[in-house]
Amino acid sequence: KMKNRVSKSRDGKAADKARAKSRLKEADRKKGAPKWQRLIKEIATLSTRIEKETPPPGILYYKYANVAKKEKEEEQEEAVKLFEEKEKCIGHGRKVIETLEKQKIKIRFSDLPISKATVSGLSKAKFSKMTETQRASVPHSLAGRDMVVCARTGSGKTLSYLVPMIEKLYRERWGPMDGLGALILVPTRELGVQAYEVLRSFGTYHEFSAGLVIGGKDLEKEKEIIQQMNILICTPGRLLQHLDETALFNSDNLQMLILDEVDRLLDMGFKETIDQIFQSLPPKVQTILVSATVGKKIASLANLKLKEDYQ
Repeated sequence: KMKNRVSKSRDGKAADKARAKSRLKEADRKKGAPKWQRLIKEIATLSTRIEKETPPPGILYYKYANVAKKEKEEEQEEAVKLFEEKEKCIGHGRKVIETLEKQKIKIRFSDLPISKATVSGLSKAKFSKMTETQRASVPHSLAGRDMVVCARTGSGKTLSYLVPMIEKLYRERWGPMDGLGALILVPTRELGVQAYEVLRSFGTYHEFSAGLVIGGKDLEKEKEIIQQMNILICTPGRLLQHLDETALFNSDNLQMLILDEVDRLLDMGFKETIDQIFQSLPPKVQTILVSATVGKKIASLANLKLKEDYQ
């Protein structure tokens, strides 16, 4: 009897362990599903918010309206209702819209319809409040509009295109097998390194691969890894060399094209190279031109590459 009890006890413990392992496996199996469900849900929410919260074309951003307080509560409610029926557009050259809807007002990066991963990365990198340039351009870029961003040095132009770029790939659920999704052209190595470091500083919670192709490095090594990159920061000459010589380099799936410091790109004589690059890229790509000045050359480039309704 004693032996039977011991064997039954051992059998019971073995069965308990098997059941526990089974429960752990089931829990592990279920862990992956909510992650994808949360991702899909977040992307759907962001898309809805972008549609609702993006200013109309030609408007820089929304500004909070202070409705004058009335003595009687009924009069105050009536004043708010009248204002809500028609949002006011103020300003002439620099137009903004006054509104009472707080969710439309974007002052900090956390106010934008962007992913939690990007918000966390920006917070970690100590980017919180947007500059005037970022506030006026990022919402339009998030909505997929072509842009010409013209602002002085130090106004936050780099983040004004990197944040929409990361978000576009995130909402498209871009992965390693999707290839090149975003391309950034810079006039000099120094500007390329600067943009790359800014991207690294806040993009840590995303899983995109990014590369810096600016010349002065082993071309053969670049050829081996360039087709694995989701994001490329390049100087025009080096990029054109890869387009001509690297067999596996493919830009057919490109989602976004950015020309940083486009005024310097043109002043340094890259116009012909840029034209050749354009011919190798898909025609329907969201494009952002970033510059410290706007001249006839930039306007002609914008008319050539950007959609007619660019901002």
